[in-house]
Amino acid sequence: MKALLFLLLSLNLFAEVEKLETIEVTHQGTANTLVEFVPGVTTLRQNELKKRREISLGDTLRSEAGVQSSSYGPTAGRPIIRGLEGDRIRVLQNGLGVLDASSQSVDHAVPVDTMVIDSVEIVRGPMSLLYGSSAVGGVVNINTNRIHSNFEEGTVSEIMIQGDSSQDAFTSGAKIDHGVNNWMLHFDGGYRNANDLQIPGYARSAKERDVDPTTEEEAEDKLPNSASVQKSAAVGVSKIFNKGYVGASYYFFDNQYGAVAEENVDIRMKQNRLELHGEYKIGGEHLKSIKLKTAQSDYGHKEMEGSEVGTTFTNEGNESRLEFLTESENLKGVSGFQTQIFNFSAVGDEAYLPPSKNRILAAFTLQELTQGHNVFSAGLRTENFHIHDQSSDGKNRNFNGYNGSLGYRRKLSDVLTSSVSLSYTERAPNFQELFADGGHVATGTYEQGNADLNKEKAYAIDLGLDYHRGSDGFAHVSVFAQQFQDYIALYDTGLPSNEPDFDNIFRSSQVDAIFYGFEFDSRSRINKSDYFGIVRADYVRGKDKDNDGNLPRIAAPRLSLGLEKVKDRWTWDVEAQHYFEQYNTSSEDEFRTDNFTLLNAGVIYDVIKERGKLSLFGRVKNLLDVEARQHTSFLKDIAPMPGRHVVAGLQYMY
Repeated sequence: MKALLFLLLSLNLFAEVEKLETIEVTHQGTANTLVEFVPGVTTLRQNELKKRREISLGDTLRSEAGVQSSSYGPTAGRPIIRGLEGDRIRVLQNGLGVLDASSQSVDHAVPVDTMVIDSVEIVRGPMSLLYGSSAVGGVVNINTNRIHSNFEEGTVSEIMIQGDSSQDAFTSGAKIDHGVNNWMLHFDGGYRNANDLQIPGYARSAKERDVDPTTEEEAEDKLPNSASVQKSAAVGVSKIFNKGYVGASYYFFDNQYGAVAEENVDIRMKQNRLELHGEYKIGGEHLKSIKLKTAQSDYGHKEMEGSEVGTTFTNEGNESRLEFLTESENLKGVSGFQTQIFNFSAVGDEAYLPPSKNRILAAFTLQELTQGHNVFSAGLRTENFHIHDQSSDGKNRNFNGYNGSLGYRRKLSDVLTSSVSLSYTERAPNFQELFADGGHVATGTYEQGNADLNKEKAYAIDLGLDYHRGSDGFAHVSVFAQQFQDYIALYDTGLPSNEPDFDNIFRSSQVDAIFYGFEFDSRSRINKSDYFGIVRADYVRGKDKDNDGNLPRIAAPRLSLGLEKVKDRWTWDVEAQHYFEQYNTSSEDEFRTDNFTLLNAGVIYDVIKERGKLSLFGRVKNLLDVEARQHTSFLKDIAPMPGRHVVAGLQYMY
């Protein structure tokens, strides 16, 4: 609470920036039309990013329609899109994979400092064409603007401070961009210190306490071992030419946080990441430009059991993309090549994953044809996967994957557009699904891979309707279905494990599965006033067709209603997010999740000064202090969401 009080007393000193640019997932600096045939694209920036920002990426995005979080406490949370998570959702940084370990286990955080990012774009539905088969469920791209593609002379600086009473947390960040003689320099850094999370009541749910009573004192009011300390720093440099640019950036991330499921275990995470970007604008009759991006990552984290190192995870790798942008008359598109090469290892007490070498080579093309009010899209991608188990068994698996898509978009009027997309995706099993063998404490299961797994095949359809009326608002509705052949999931074999802390063996097996649902997202001006009504709703169902059952941890239906007032320098809003009961569980071991409503309210005030802009913001979250548990979380019955708390901050740009 001291940090928050300090922040509130300092509100007249600092503030915020509105110079946040939209992320271009397909290409940096290119119009977003190449991915418009995929419905449900959302960009989080400016005021929306201030309202939603949490320490984890998943929790930052969880209020968006169709998006949830795997929330493993307040620090580790990966985005879940339309019921799909892990290796089926690609998380990118500046268009390239984050190259971490977050898709291998829910207790592994994404190495991203949400305080210093510029914006986030969410693409719902298959984006395998452009970013690989692990994007079968969608893409989340984080833009940092560390490498500039355009020259701006002078210096722009930004300071950010935020306090959060739920963890007595204090967060700060800073950015500097300087342009001189067609050179652009960038610096940014952030720091966060958070204590244990304050919760309303007991950590364990009533259902968990009834099934497993304990004689020990129950954790109450605070979530044990949920504190964290996070640091980040980055530098970038770019040279701007008449026909393009070339630039490089270096990013360092350090995060130490408690593993909520294990009171005596902490995770110490570090990543060093180097990115190189370049573009040459040819301006030819057909070929317009060539772009190259590459990222080299050295990632590792240690799971500390007291003062001893229990397990060390490392991921060293590179991802590169070469793109050719073409345009002639009414046809435009992108074609290119992509590579991803990484070595993953886990050494120690919880080394349920063998060391592995992984290589992915891909070629792709996506083209868009405009005929009057009609836009047709088509794309193809081919991939080759090589996965080598470097343990004593030394198994190798090779896969060839093929992906295709068709899209159609029609402008029905000046404000209304309809769309439909069809896609086919083949996803190769990853090294964890093939070769895992051992106890996985984070999920409480003994995992056993299956080296004989086949490719996972998915067919998807997405129908969308978009309404845009400029500053008066927008509305988007999407209905989707995705059917899988040989969907890979962990299933209880009924066989006992040879480790005393784990009961049965869970083995990677394949079933046919289907996901279907809808999303609705709207913001509209009320009677030409300063008030806007906001409505969001989503629903997803995931079913195991072979066993006529439900898939685990599928998000509950949600409905959000909000009212926002924007006038002069003030923005006021209030929102109610209702999570319905989730009773479609996969087994007797997966408890139902009760319904709950989160009531949030906030205010933003902008001050324009001669040499800068100051923005102050404050927000009360979970105003009714309800007990809230996310069905998508492995820890929902031992780790609730925070109780009533205040988030206040400021940004100053000059």
